[in-house]
Amino acid sequence: MKKITLILSAITLSFAVSAQTSLTNAVDFTVTDLNGNEHTLFDYLDDGKHVCIDFFAYWCGPCSELADDFSANYNMYGCNEGEVIFLSVEYEGTDSQVHDFEQSFSGSNPAPVASGVEGNAGAVHSAYGIVAFPTFILINPDGVIVEQDIWPMDQDILDNTLQGHGLNYMTCTNDVEEAVVEFAVYPVPANDMVNVKINETGATVELINLIGSTVISTVATDVNTQLDVSALNAGSY
Repeated sequence: MKKITLILSAITLSFAVSAQTSLTNAVDFTVTDLNGNEHTLFDYLDDGKHVCIDFFAYWCGPCSELADDFSANYNMYGCNEGEVIFLSVEYEGTDSQVHDFEQSFSGSNPAPVASGVEGNAGAVHSAYGIVAFPTFILINPDGVIVEQDIWPMDQDILDNTLQGHGLNYMTCTNDVEEAVVEFAVYPVPANDMVNVKINETGATVELINLIGSTVISTVATDVNTQLDVSALNAGSY
């Protein structure tokens, strides 16, 4: 009896869904955030601002993982009082669903967010041809979408992207609430890493030398923040 061996060749087809917008120039829109404030894109651009938009869906896993990174940059760049406006626009959720998302994933001081339903943000997704979530874009004051898809994405990548467009940090001053911030720092002394345990995410953590210069500055996006001090000179801070 002949032994017949059948070799089956499997062809795997990979389909990649592009997250970027197909537009190169911005389309105007107005959305209403969860606090009832209206945001009109072209008003911000006319004021000479860059606008960074987070297109997301309340049920999207990667969106929840990156929401706090977006919020961290919102705080680093002045809470929409500086050179760049941060705005989150959701796909199809209600105000209630988006509120729950924000409470769970976006930190203590998130960027303004508009829901897909009551906030009219779903229409913005359609206008920009967004088909995958999350999608992060950056629009310059001339209305040019200079970043059609900031990906891969995390706090540092978004920060570096904004820095690459000449945008600068600014301290948040609007609607600042006084809070009791409890923290612990260890080990002391330290050689490589300093751990800062803090009860207030979104707070700015600064390491300052004895002549008053800030040598490290970061935003606490978690209750545990690490500062790399390995490159600093020995001394007191």
